[in-house]
Parts: sequence; structure tokens; C-alpha cells
Amino acid sequence: MKRQKDQPDPAARLRDQIPEAGFPRGVGVASVTTFVLLLVITAFTALYLSTAGPLSLLRADTDGQVPDEVTAGRQRATTALAQTLATSATSAAGDLRVALDSGVFDETSDNAVLARLGETYPDWRGIAVFDPAAKRVVATHGEPVAVENLRDVDVTNLVVRPIARPGDSPLVLTALPLTGARAGRLLVVSTPLRGVSAELDNGTVRQIRLVTPDGALLSSSGADVPETDSVAQSLLTRAAAAAATGESGVLTGDAATDPAKPGERIAPVVSYAPIVSDGTTGSLGMSAVTLSRFPVEPVPVRWPGLIPAAVLLVLAIAGFVLLRRTVVRPVLRLRADALAVAAGELGKPVRQSRIREVNRLTRAVERYRSKLARRRPGAKVKPILSAQLAVAMVTLALLGWSVAVAATLGRQHASVSPAVLSEYGGRVTHSAETLRRSLAQGLGDLRSVARLGSTVRPDRLDGMLGELAENESRFRSVYVADAEGKVLHSEGRESLRDTGKLPEGSGIRQHNTSGRVPVVYAFAQLPDSKNVLVAEYDIPRMASVLGSAGGRVRVVDEGKRTIADTQGYLAFSELTDSVLVKNVVAAQSGKDARESTDSSLVVASRLADEGSVAELNWVVVADQPIGALGVADNTVRSGARVAALLTAVVALMSFAWHLLVVVLPLRRVAESAVPIAKGVGMGAVVYPQRQDEIGTIASCVEICRQALTDGKARLGEVRRPVGAATDETKLLQRIEPDRDRPRQARRREPQPGKPRAPRSAEPQARRHREPELAERGRSRR
Repeated sequence: MKRQKDQPDPAARLRDQIPEAGFPRGVGVASVTTFVLLLVITAFTALYLSTAGPLSLLRADTDGQVPDEVTAGRQRATTALAQTLATSATSAAGDLRVALDSGVFDETSDNAVLARLGETYPDWRGIAVFDPAAKRVVATHGEPVAVENLRDVDVTNLVVRPIARPGDSPLVLTALPLTGARAGRLLVVSTPLRGVSAELDNGTVRQIRLVTPDGALLSSSGADVPETDSVAQSLLTRAAAAAATGESGVLTGDAATDPAKPGERIAPVVSYAPIVSDGTTGSLGMSAVTLSRFPVEPVPVRWPGLIPAAVLLVLAIAGFVLLRRTVVRPVLRLRADALAVAAGELGKPVRQSRIREVNRLTRAVERYRSKLARRRPGAKVKPILSAQLAVAMVTLALLGWSVAVAATLGRQHASVSPAVLSEYGGRVTHSAETLRRSLAQGLGDLRSVARLGSTVRPDRLDGMLGELAENESRFRSVYVADAEGKVLHSEGRESLRDTGKLPEGSGIRQHNTSGRVPVVYAFAQLPDSKNVLVAEYDIPRMASVLGSAGGRVRVVDEGKRTIADTQGYLAFSELTDSVLVKNVVAAQSGKDARESTDSSLVVASRLADEGSVAELNWVVVADQPIGALGVADNTVRSGARVAALLTAVVALMSFAWHLLVVVLPLRRVAESAVPIAKGVGMGAVVYPQRQDEIGTIASCVEICRQALTDGKARLGEVRRPVGAATDETKLLQRIEPDRDRPRQARRREPQPGKPRAPRSAEPQARRHREPELAERGRSRR
């Protein structure tokens, strides 16, 4: 009540009585929110869609940097190297388990046992039987074994320990407790750690270090790092400390001038990874640290997102202005005029609108005003635009911007430097070497079992086969076949090879060139027997070995049929891509097969040039999409797609918001207001369905309807109906005045049939009635 006294304007008092909720309601909220979101997307487009990143505004990188894909590739390659070294370090562990079940320890002489093992496993440098209780070597074979490294070690299970050798690759001691008559003693085998030379042949790797958790250097292969190179020495120290905690990563140093090429700048890249293996007691106690040097590449500072950002800013401002002028402002103007009419201010015509949805309501409210004021309605204005069409125009403009950005910047091809292609080719070559070594080691294990099983009992041979099938994950099935190829005894899964005569001697063969699953097997003739020992390789395991290269890596045979694939594939499906076929042919002829196309990096490499694996005539071909590389152009392309998607989402959200909050509610109010202006449906209550500006317009329409029905005394009041919205409103008959009422009160009631007072007396009578009508209105409220 106090506020009404402070605001004498009837329209203002009526506006205060009608509730209007805040955000997110309101006809102008959608346009403001859309404009703010578009400004955020504009800033993202201008700053993020650049080849140098938003930080280049603060400082320029004049020295350049090593490409991110190169550093990420070095980390993957070092992790793969650590896995290869772990496999090499534990290779003797599986052989020891197989030898323990072979019955070779039935010999009473330790020297005879060690001699037999030395003939079976030529890769073992030294073999010794060590008595830890007496701290002495009982028997030895081959090179001396450094058993002093095990004097204080409690060996209750298989133990693997690396030992350093000055100027050479480290040896690995593998100790296994013996049983039976030799219980309490240890069988200790020393084997060389292999797998380092293949990585050094890569060309990009300058040095490989194997370090212990306390930072001690086990071995160093490759070029020496001078003490004066403080940058590289610091990176190597930090990498060794990080790898000792079980972490893997990559560090990049500052660029310096290449001594071999004075005009080129190179930067050291140090990657590290711990060497761990399952199935052994304790840690292997080693970490792999590699040092590489790559040329730095200047990052081209380009801002391709500035023009799209400017266009989007123009569209955002133009759309905001259009929505405010064609949707928001006409509704607010209608709300003000409707409040004035509902408050009883009938002298000023209602301002008409050119917007179709608003025009229907302005014409209806003007009819209310003319009927209540008993005057002619104002001139009609023909609508020329629809609010829904204006919203749709803004939405289509934003969607067009999204399509244009996605079709241009979102589909541009990225350029790849030669360093990236060279690094990827090195990883593919290393993966091919790892697969070759795995196949060759599988054949070597099979030959060793065949030599050990030549004089043992059949039950002993069965135990060796079970141990081989269980511990060697590269095999899916191990069995003994007769001269005709029929399986006599099998361990592991069921054999997939068709029955047939096996080749003589030993080797690796591809059994089929069609079918559901490729069958690749190793075979070795059992001495003094016509039987053959056969082991079938696990194809998914072969594919997992190649996964460290990155991208899609396939193994194809000489007919270009797929044998293994790191992604989903059909067995023996032929290569159809012309680029892949061309590089496979080049690799088969011994040429360097590396190529960079607009969409991918392609590298092909022969699996082996000599040995038993070379008889397969396999080629490893890799395809790395450029879109998956971390180059600058890919960042721009990804950012453009994100900006296009966000803008499309905001455009559709704006259209739906305006349609549901403004356009459709306006049409619903007009459907009720227009018939009332024509005098139809006067008994239907107009309920405000929203607490916003359109809800206020609906309340004003309801007040005008009551005034047209009951008289102008209803103007200026908010009468909240009681009941459901579907209830029909009933008009009650007028109650005749009672004779007992005071004469002054009866004089105020109009008498039926009594002649109307002259027009000249109306102002004076109106002045006497206004205080009484106001008092009556207050008593009703």
C-alpha cells in the first residue's frame, strides 16, 4: 500500500501487483544469453584457432621446438624398448622351468647336468649350481657366473638380477631353487640382455642407458654424452630419478647449434620407462633411458580463426539487434500499453506493431480501449514480419557460419615435417624387429624342448609341453605329431592346423592362405624319432607386439593378404589402398618405404631379411592418420570443429528458447484475446500461464474482459479467479437495491427506466462517485 502511494501512476501500481519472475524467464533473456554465448565462442575462435596457441600473444617462440608428435613417439618407443628388455631379461626363466620338468636333473652328476643344459641352450653364457648355505659353487659350465650377487638374497622362488659389465651390455642372472636330492641349492644362469642394438640402429637414438633405482649406471650404449653438455646431463639425471619411481615420460631440453650442421638447431629429447616383468620375485631393478636429438622446427604463427571470429561477431551483434527490435521491444511496448488500458488510462491509443504475433494482440487491446472509452479504434497497421521468421533468420545465419567453418578450417590438411615421418618409421621398424625376435625365440624354445625331450620318458615330455604352453604366451597350442601330421599329444588350445605331412627339419611356416583364422606354426624334429614337435602361434598376441608403433599396423604375406592387424579385420583380406600396396611392393624389393600423404603417414618394412623368419616373406605396413598427430594444423582443425559445433548448438537453443518462451505463448494469448475483442467467448477466463511479460499481457487481457463484462470499475485491479482453468464462468444477475438501504446509497444505483442525466451534469456526478468507487474497490480487495 505504501508503494502504491509512492507511485501515483495507475499502470505502475498495476504492474507491481502482477508478479514477474526473473532469470531464466523473460522475453529478453534468450536474446541476451545467446549474445553472451556467441561472444565467448568468438573469443575462443579468435584465440584458440591458431598454430602457435593463445600464449603466443604474450611471447613469441623464436627458437622453435621439437614437434609434439616426435616427443610422444619417443615416449612410446622407449616404453616398447623397456618391454622388449623385460622379455629378454626373463627369457631364461621360462627355459629353466621347462628344463626343471624335463628330467635332466635325474642325472647324479652336476657336471653332466650342466653340460646337457649348455648343449640345449647355447644362449646361456654360464651355468652354475650354487650352495647358498655353504656360499660356494658346486659345479659350473661355460663362462664364470657372478654368484656373489646372490649371496645375501633369499631365493625362495625364481629371481632375476641384472649385473653390470664394463664396456659391454649387462648380463642377467636367473636363479631357480632346485628340488629333490639337490634341495637347498640354486641353479644360476647368466644370459646377455638383448634388444638394445635394434633401437640404436634406428638412427635417431644417440644413447641408451640402463640405470638402477639408486641412479647407478648399469650400461651405456651408443655415443657418449660429454660432461660439458650440461643440458643433456641434467635431463638424463632427472629421467633416471623419475624412472626409479616407476614413472615413464619424456623431457625436452633447449635447442643448440648442431656441430655437424652449423645452420641447423637441434634439441635433446630424453625419454624414460621402468623395466618390469610379471612372474618374477621382486623388481628387475632397471630403467631404460634414451637420448635422442631432433631438429627444432619454427612454429608458424598463423591466426586463421580471426576472420571467422570477426564474421561471428558481426552475426552476433546483428542477430542481437534484430531480435531486440523485432521480438523483445514490440512485446515490451505491448506490455506497457496493455497495462495502461487495464489500469483505466483509456485516452491514449495502443501503439500498433509490424510483427504479426504482436500485431494481433495490439489490435485486440486497441478494441478493448475503444469499447471502454466509447471511441473509435485507431488506424490498423498491416504486419510485415513474423517473430518466428526473425528468429529463424538468426538461427539460419549462425548455422550457415557453422557449416562454413566446418567445411573450411574443419577439413584442412595438416603438413607433416620430415622429422615426424622419420621418427614414425623408426618405431615401425622397431616393432617389426620385436615381432621377428618373438617368432625366432619361439622357434628356439621349441628346438630346446625337442633336444631335451629326445631321451626322456613320455610323461616328462608331456610336462614340458604343458610348461611351454602355459608360460609362453606367444603360443596358443603345443603338440606332438607323427610323420603324417596327426596330433599324438596336445597342450593348450585345440590345434587349427589341418592334418598333413610336416616339413623336415625345423622352421616356421604359414599353413593357409584362406579361411577364418591364419595358422602360423613353428616345428622341430624330435631327435631319434619320426615325431615332430609343433607350436602354433597366437595371432592376437602377434598383433599386440606391433601396437607400440601407433596407428594401424598390419602384417601381410607375399600375396598382400592380411595375417595380423592391430585393429579389427578379416583374415586374409587383401590390401586395396594403392598407397599401401605401393609401399608394400617397395619393402618386398628391399627399398625404403616411407611416404607422407595428405591424410596419413605410411611406412612398410620387411619382417626379416635372413633366418627362419625370412622364409615367411612377410611385410609390416603401418598407416598413421595425420589427424591423430599433435601438429599445429590439427589443433586448428579440431578447434574449428568445436567452434562450429558449439555455434550450431547455441543457434538451435536460441531458436527453441524463443519459440517456446515468446512466439508460442504470444499466439496462445492472441487466441483468447482476439475473440474477446469481437465480443465472442466473454465468459472464458484468460489465465496467465507464465510469470513474465507475456503473462502480464494475459492478465491485462483478463482485466479488460472483466471490465467489458462488468463495467469499467473492474479496471486497475488484479482479480485472481478461483477454481480450475477449465471451469465455465457464470454471469450472475444484478441484485435489486433494498428499500431499507439509505437513500444516498440508492441514489448511486442506476434506476431502470429512469431518463439519463444531461451530459453537463456528468462531470459533477462523476466527482461524487469516484471516492465511493475507490472505497468499494478497497473493501473488495
